[in-house]
Amino acid sequence: MQEIMRQQGILLEGVELNYDDWANGKANVDLWLGTVNFPIPEEWNVGTWLLGSPLLRHAISGGDDALLAQWETQWHAETISAEQLVRETTRSGWLQPLFHHWMRLKSPTGPGGST
Repeated sequence: MQEIMRQQGILLEGVELNYDDWANGKANVDLWLGTVNFPIPEEWNVGTWLLGSPLLRHAISGGDDALLAQWETQWHAETISAEQLVRETTRSGWLQPLFHHWMRLKSPTGPGGST
């Protein structure tokens, strides 16, 4: 990834953080990468993940506390769905999914996936 970015004139430096520092946004960086798996029901878990993580709470609203409070109020009142919340956060540009893969566990010993 560093080579591809360098070809575009962008210096990419990878910084490894422990989980607590990552989850709380305790680093001076421009881009945060992470992975997430949502257990069923996805509808509930996606919204809870977005609004429950200290790092994401700041990132999804670009630091706009009023917007974050509005989304929290709507989420708790069930007037905004997880799909709408994701649409709003990605439309604003503050959260961008880079890789996407749907996977369902077929059994405790093995996953099954589709893209």
